[in-house]
Amino acid sequence: MITSVLRQGLRTRGSEPAVLCHTGFQGRGCVYFDWLRLGARDRIVDLDTCPMGEPVGVRGVGGPGEATEVGLLAVVAASLTDLRRSLTTAVHLPPAVHLVAAVADMPGHQGPLLPAPPGIDEWHGLQELRLRRTGKSGWVCELFFPGGADTASALDNILHGTGGRRRGPRPVPLGGLHGPEGALWRSGDASASGVSATGPVPLRRVTPVVDLVVRTHDGGPLPAWEDEAVPCLDLETTAAGSWERLTRAEGGRHPSEVGGGGPLRVREADPAELVAPIDERVINPCGFTRKSGGPMGDLTVHDRRAVIRDGNKVLAALPGNGTVTDLDIGRIRHLRGVRVDWSGHSGPAAAVRAVASLAAAGVPTVSGPVPAWARALGRTLTGLLTSVGEEELRDPLVREEHSIRLRRAALRTHGQLTRWRSLARRAGVPLPPDPLVSVVMCTRRPEMVGFALAQIARQRHVRFEVVLTLHGFSAELPEVRAAITEFAATGTRVTVHEAPADQVFGAVLNDAVDRASGTVIAKWDDDDWYGPEHLADLMLARTYSGADLVGSSTDYVYLQELDLTAWRSYHSELPSPHVAGGTILTDRSVLEEVGGFRPLPRAIDSQLLLAVRRNGGRIYRAHGLCYMLRRVAEGHTWNEDPGYFVRKSTRQWSGWCPSVLMEGVPEPLGQPEGMTEYTGGHR
Repeated sequence: MITSVLRQGLRTRGSEPAVLCHTGFQGRGCVYFDWLRLGARDRIVDLDTCPMGEPVGVRGVGGPGEATEVGLLAVVAASLTDLRRSLTTAVHLPPAVHLVAAVADMPGHQGPLLPAPPGIDEWHGLQELRLRRTGKSGWVCELFFPGGADTASALDNILHGTGGRRRGPRPVPLGGLHGPEGALWRSGDASASGVSATGPVPLRRVTPVVDLVVRTHDGGPLPAWEDEAVPCLDLETTAAGSWERLTRAEGGRHPSEVGGGGPLRVREADPAELVAPIDERVINPCGFTRKSGGPMGDLTVHDRRAVIRDGNKVLAALPGNGTVTDLDIGRIRHLRGVRVDWSGHSGPAAAVRAVASLAAAGVPTVSGPVPAWARALGRTLTGLLTSVGEEELRDPLVREEHSIRLRRAALRTHGQLTRWRSLARRAGVPLPPDPLVSVVMCTRRPEMVGFALAQIARQRHVRFEVVLTLHGFSAELPEVRAAITEFAATGTRVTVHEAPADQVFGAVLNDAVDRASGTVIAKWDDDDWYGPEHLADLMLARTYSGADLVGSSTDYVYLQELDLTAWRSYHSELPSPHVAGGTILTDRSVLEEVGGFRPLPRAIDSQLLLAVRRNGGRIYRAHGLCYMLRRVAEGHTWNEDPGYFVRKSTRQWSGWCPSVLMEGVPEPLGQPEGMTEYTGGHR
C-alpha cells in the first residue's frame, strides 16, 4: 500500500521535484522506495542521518525565481516513535503540495494517523485528505495543498491528532539544535529550531527563536559559540561514546578493564544529563499487561546488534543509539520480564538509553550487578534493576509493583521534560515552575479531617495545595482545628471553606474549585487511603497519556465490616470511560469546558466522566496500587453488597493489607492516639 501511494504521487506531481524521506529503518534503507522511478531532481533522504542546523536542499526549489515548494514530500517511518523524531528534523524540509505521512506498523493501543486541524486558518487551502490503513496495523495519511503547506506544521498536526485532543506539556525552555543525533534530544517538538554551528541564533523580530542551544558532536572539536544572549551546551552523540572509540582512548584496553568499569567521560555532576532523553509520549506504560505467565526475554547482543530475544526468536533489533520504539515495546508486552545482559552493547550511552526505555515503558526489567560505566542510569534505577529476581516476577502483584517503580525512576530521570529542565538549570536559563495541583476535598465528617489531611501531607514529587471544604460543620471544632493547624505547619498552603449543610454536593465542589489556585485539580475522598506518590503518578500519566482526565483503577478495596482486603486485578494503563472517583485529576480548563460538576447530591464523579467523554475528551486509567477504597456497610452511591467485591477479587487478605507502594499509613493529624482500627495485617 505505501509503495502504491508513493508511485501514484510521483505520477501526479507533474514536473515538480519530490523528496522521499525515511526514518527508523536502521541503515537498511526503506524497502518501500525500492521499485520507484525517480526523476533527476528527486531526492531520497534518511532523516536519521540528517544533522540539525542544515536545511535539506532540493535542486530548483527555494532559490531566487524558483518554486518555494516541492510537488511531493513523503515521510515513511518504521514506527510512531520514529515519526515523532522526524518531526524535529522536518523543520529543515521544504514546503509541499502533496504530503504523505506513513507509519509501517503501530501497536494496538495507538490510534490512526488522523490529523487535528490547526487552531487558525493555515488549512484553508487544504483540498483533499486521505487516510488509509496499510497491512494489519500501519497507516498512511495524505494531505493536498495546491498552494503548498509547511511540512513540519502539517506533520505536527498529524501527530497531534494521533495522540489525542490534548497535546500535553512541551519541553521547556525553547530549544535549538545543531549536529548529528540532534533530533534525539527534542523528539516530537515542532517548536525546536535548527541553528548553525557558531550562531548567532536567528531572531523573530527582536527575540531569539530559542532560549537554549544544544550542539551534538562525535567527539571532534566545535567552533566557538558566538551568541552571547543564548547559552549553548555541547554534548556528545552515542557514537562518540562507543566502545570502539573509548577503547582507542584507553590504549587498546576495553573500558571494563580500566578502574572500576572504565570512565564514562563525565564533565558534569550528573552523568544522566549527557544521555539523549526518552520521548515519554510514545515510550511509556500505555498497553501494560498484567499477565505474569509469559517467558523471560533478554536484552542482549546478536550479530553485533543489541536485540531483545525470546529464546532464539528476535523480537526487536535496536539501532546503534539505543532507541527503543513503541513498536518494540508492543512486541514484548507478552514477556514476564526482560533480563539485561550488559556485555557487547555498542557503548555506554546506547546501553543506558535502551535499559531506561524498557523501564520507562514499565517492562519488568531485571539485572545482575550493574557495571560502573552504566551509572548514567541513575542511582534509583540502578538499584531497582537488581532488587527483584526473575522468579519473583511470576507473582503478578510483585511484577506490577516492580514495573511501577521502574517507570517512575526512568521517566523522572530520563524523560524529555526532565532532561530539558535539567539542561536549563545547568545553563542558567530561568524556568517556569512546575504545575500547581489543587487537591480538593469535601467532607461531612469532622472525625475524618485529620485522617485525610495526613494522607495528603505525605505526597511527594509534586507541587500542591489543599482546598478543604467542611460541609455542614465548623473549622472551630477542636479535632478539626488541631488537624488543620498541624497540616499548615508542614508549609503546604491550605484554604478552608465552610459550606452550609443544605448545599448540594456538586455545588459544594464547584465552590471549592473556585477557591483553588492551581491549573490542575485533583479530587480527594476523606476516608480512602492514598500512597505517597499517588499525585505524582497521576501527573506522570497526565504527561504521557495526552488525556484530558486521568485517574486510578479501583484495584484494592477494604471491606470494613468484614475486616477484609480484596485485590481485583483490573486492566490499567489504557484509555477507559471509568476511573475511581476519589482519584480524578484534570486540568481546570477541562472542568470549565464541561461546565464543572453537576449540581447533584450524588453520582458526581460518574457525571463528570460522562461530560468529559461527551465533550470529546479522553479519559485514561492509570494503575491502582497507590489507592485503596474503603467500603463500609452504608453511605455509598455504589450500591453493591460486600459479596460483590469478594466474588470479583483475585486475592483476599484478612485485615488491612495494601500494596507495598502504599508505604503504610500515616498517623491522623491532630489525633496523637492515631486510628489503628483501620490498619491490620500485611501482605
